[in-house]
Amino acid sequence: MSRPDPWRWQVALRAITAIAGGYALTALASATLAVLALALGMARVDAALAGMLASFACYGAIIVWSFGAATLARLWGSLAAATALLWVVRAVVTALA
Repeated sequence: MSRPDPWRWQVALRAITAIAGGYALTALASATLAVLALALGMARVDAALAGMLASFACYGAIIVWSFGAATLARLWGSLAAATALLWVVRAVVTALA
């Protein structure tokens, strides 16, 4: 019985992180951008559209970066840091608006 190749687990974990983590971070980034655009005086429909359009670029960049990060720990740490930063920005902008 052979053991699974560790390289395959690395690729599988990166793919799962890119898909699920990228989606979650992209949704948060899209909402944060929409809230920020609303706070800056943009119309509601334009703010939602801007957030949605930016999400396509954000998700693509996260997927590419998921396979370019040196280690899985760095990838997960960076995604967690970006999520925390976006969460704080969104909370501050919501509180100030």
